[in-house]
Amino acid sequence: MRVFLPLFAATVTLFIHTYVCTEIIGGKEAKPHSRPYMAYIYTEIGNGQAATCDGALIDSSWVLTAAHCTINSSTIIKLGLHSLSNQGQYVQRFQVLNWIPHPHYNNLTFDNDVQLVQLNGTATSSNGVSPQKLPSAFSEVKAGTICKLAGWGRTSNDPKSNSDKLMEVSLPAISRDKCAEMWYPNKITKNMMCTLDPKTGKGSCNGDSGGPLICQEQLRGVVSYGLPCCGTLTFPPVYAFLNKDIVDWIKRQMENDNWIKREIKNLDWIKRGIKKK
Repeated sequence: MRVFLPLFAATVTLFIHTYVCTEIIGGKEAKPHSRPYMAYIYTEIGNGQAATCDGALIDSSWVLTAAHCTINSSTIIKLGLHSLSNQGQYVQRFQVLNWIPHPHYNNLTFDNDVQLVQLNGTATSSNGVSPQKLPSAFSEVKAGTICKLAGWGRTSNDPKSNSDKLMEVSLPAISRDKCAEMWYPNKITKNMMCTLDPKTGKGSCNGDSGGPLICQEQLRGVVSYGLPCCGTLTFPPVYAFLNKDIVDWIKRQMENDNWIKREIKNLDWIKRGIKKK
């Protein structure tokens, strides 16, 4: 079994492989606030350490990220960011009200690697903050389709190379069958998709986990896993694929929460009516 890792970033050292990789993750700095749905997720994991992931704002109070990303009561989510060190006028900061990993997430194979995070407030739409709609079509992403990825993760295999600025890259999708051949014997399921630039190995790296993959202006994937050495030409980055089953699950979770809010509101009205009497 080949070793692979989810692509979150943590302030810990991982001794997983003995070979040295020199490929860098190609890309460029994104135009500030050109991706207003991007979310930066910061979680304290104890002993002075923290883990970071990315996500996508898909509703005024919900962020979609990867199930393998660590979320707890300490998690902070920032919207409207471009530079982590110079946060600017559009930044909105939230704590977490609830987090819901997919019930069939498998932490060994990373199947169904999606998670919903509910903010403890409502995001205000602006030039720097705006939700990305869930996909409305569920056909496979055809091989060769150019998809776009952004994140604050590493720009090379140097553990200290996390970017201060939001970076972006364009990547061609490859077929699930081709990806499965390259990742064998690790199983590539119907809940996954892959990209691969066959010339440069551009792609995601540690710290990009949970980030959205946009194909033809549609949200089609969530950054999931790859080799410990990023940017290889032999093992494509793998994403959770937002097929109909997963999108239906996402919608049910958000609708259930809206139902609960309506019931609480109705209960408040009933209580007020009783007090008046």
